[in-house]
Amino acid sequence: MPRTIFVVHPGGLGDVLLARPALRVVQAAFPSHQLGLVAGAEVGRLLHACGEVAAAFPLESGALAGLLAGPAWVASTLRDWLVRCDLAVCWMADPESRLSSTLQGLGVSRVIVRSPASSAGVGMHQEDRFLETVRDIVTAERVEQRLQLPDHLRARGRARLAMIHPGSGSPRKCVAPALLAALVARLQAIEVVPVLIGGPADDGMVADVVDACARPPVIVRDQDLLAVAGQMAHADLFVGHDSGLTHLATALQVPTVALFGPTDPRRWAPRGPHVTVLTGEPCGCDGWSAVQVCSDQSCLRIPEETLTMVCERLLRRAREVIARQTEATPLPCDAPEVMLD
Repeated sequence: MPRTIFVVHPGGLGDVLLARPALRVVQAAFPSHQLGLVAGAEVGRLLHACGEVAAAFPLESGALAGLLAGPAWVASTLRDWLVRCDLAVCWMADPESRLSSTLQGLGVSRVIVRSPASSAGVGMHQEDRFLETVRDIVTAERVEQRLQLPDHLRARGRARLAMIHPGSGSPRKCVAPALLAALVARLQAIEVVPVLIGGPADDGMVADVVDACARPPVIVRDQDLLAVAGQMAHADLFVGHDSGLTHLATALQVPTVALFGPTDPRRWAPRGPHVTVLTGEPCGCDGWSAVQVCSDQSCLRIPEETLTMVCERLLRRAREVIARQTEATPLPCDAPEVMLD
C-alpha cells in the first residue's frame, strides 16, 4: 500500500482554494505518496474529481470530530490512511493538542498544526501563510496551475457565460445592486448573456440586482458546487466579490474581476494574470465592528465606467483567443482599451 500525506482544512471554499499552492508543493515533495484531505464535503469532492487529492474525508461525516475525540473514535477508513501517513498538516487551532495527540498516537511520523489566523505567519497574503506552514519540509516555489476539471464536469456546464455573483459571505462586502444592474445592461447591449449566480444566502442580493435591471438576466441558483464549477469553466468572464466563488473562478483561470472593499485585497484577493481587482476608496473603518455599522461604504464605490470598461476589455481578449482557435471573426466590442494601475 502506498504511503500517505494527510491534510486537515476545515475552512470554507475560498480558504481551501487559497491553500492549493501549499498542497501542490507538499505533493511535489512526496511524489509517491497519496494526499488525503479533511474538508467540507463539496470542496473535497471537487478537489478529488480534479485529481488534486487522492482521497477526501468530509467534515460532515464526523472525520474531524473523531480525530479530536481520540484514536478510539477514528473511523476505520481514516485509520487505515493514517497508519501509512508520514506527514500531517492541519490548518486549524488545536489549543489542547487533541488533534496532534491522536495523529501521533496513530503513528503519523510528523505533525504540523497551525491556525490560518496564527500570529506566527509573517506573509501578507493568505496563500503565503499557508506556504509558510510547510517551508521546513519543502522549498519548492509556488507554481500557478489551473484547476483541471474532468470532461464530464465540463459537459455539465457547457455554455458561453458571463457570470456575476452578487453575494458574498457578508452583505458588507458587496457593491450596490445598481452597479451590477448597470453591468448587466451593458453586457446585454453588446450581445453577451449575463448570468446571475447565487446560493440560498444570496437570494436577497440577487433579487435586488434583478429589481434594478430593465431586462432581467438569467439566474442560476442553488446548484451544487460541481455543477457551478462546470458552468464556470465555460464562462468568458466572472465578476464577484471577496467570496469563495471568486476564488473558484480564479482557480479555473476564468478572466475574473474581483470587487473588494472593507477586506484587504493584499491579503485576501485571488492572484493571477487573469485577475483584475477593483476597489473604491481605501477603507477607513477600524476593524470589522466598524465595517458592520459603516453608512458611507466609500470603499465599495467603484465607478460604473471603470467596471464596464474592464469587463469589456477582458471579454474582447477572450473573444480574440477563441477567434484564433476557431479561425472565426470575434464579435464586436466597442469599448476602448483601458489600462489600470
